[in-house]
Amino acid sequence: MKLLSAIAALMLVTGARAADAPLPDVDLVYAVQYAGIDAGEADISLKPDGAPGCYRYDTQTRPVGFVKALFGAPNQYSHFCVKDGVVRSQRYESVLKDDDEQSYRLDFDYMKRQVSDENGRSRDIPAEAVDSFSLHQAVRMWVAQHVNDAEPPIARFTMVDRKNLTYYQLRIVGRETIKTPAGVFETIRLERIDNPNKIGRFWLAAERDWMPVKIETRSGKKPSLVMALKR
Repeated sequence: MKLLSAIAALMLVTGARAADAPLPDVDLVYAVQYAGIDAGEADISLKPDGAPGCYRYDTQTRPVGFVKALFGAPNQYSHFCVKDGVVRSQRYESVLKDDDEQSYRLDFDYMKRQVSDENGRSRDIPAEAVDSFSLHQAVRMWVAQHVNDAEPPIARFTMVDRKNLTYYQLRIVGRETIKTPAGVFETIRLERIDNPNKIGRFWLAAERDWMPVKIETRSGKKPSLVMALKR
């Protein structure tokens, strides 16, 4: 599930603009490289869904070669809402075709501060916790809020996955000009700082509404996975 983990890190990279102003639609394609080798593409989309302030966020992967053979073609979807500038996950699904063991669903109940899986098992979560995919939009909103701060604070997020909670810390480390297959972008560089064994670097561009145009992730001594905006 390396590819899925990277996409979940994607953008690990939300504070609202005006109070709960609608999030801009997203329809992007990323070129993916694993260990410096072409690994396929990932489609990312964000559209309004249901009540005002609620959205459907999807990724569809098209891996190739040994990456497809090793990891399959994982896809994920998050339904979330934004209220008072805060992302609230409603439902998250991770789907790996023909692999029920790796596929799962999470339903969130913030009144009870619980999350339930597809088998009805529930566990307690912190009030601020979100799923691994809607976390991207929380980060996107946070960057939009703090990009012009003289001294941006450390961003802190709590992510819920199938079994665990992960506490992320991210920091704005500078501005860089980045070249991607989609063109050249002026970006803010965001880095993960909570775990020295897990590298996460994210370059976010204002002209793409603070969606990442490049992502680099690596866990321990494993090869790096890089995603660069293609179109």
